[in-house]
Amino acid sequence: MKRKNLVNGMVLAFSVVFIRFIDVKVYDMNLIVTLLLLVALIMGLMKLVDRIPALEEPVGKRAALVTNVLVVMTIFLAFFVLEL
Repeated sequence: MKRKNLVNGMVLAFSVVFIRFIDVKVYDMNLIVTLLLLVALIMGLMKLVDRIPALEEPVGKRAALVTNVLVVMTIFLAFFVLEL
């Protein structure tokens, strides 16, 4: 697995939590606007990740597993703590 794949997973998690936080706590957006903002944020960040050559290196299975577990736990905690 490449580092880029792990970073793309983090981008997805960050984007969902960030847009949901804005939708719930800052400004109540329409569903279509929320989805469009989410797609735009994900696409922009993934294009940015594609431009970083250092992320093409492979990562070990243990590091990938730990990173994925931390991302899932962060999503859960963010939704629980921030009451999203």
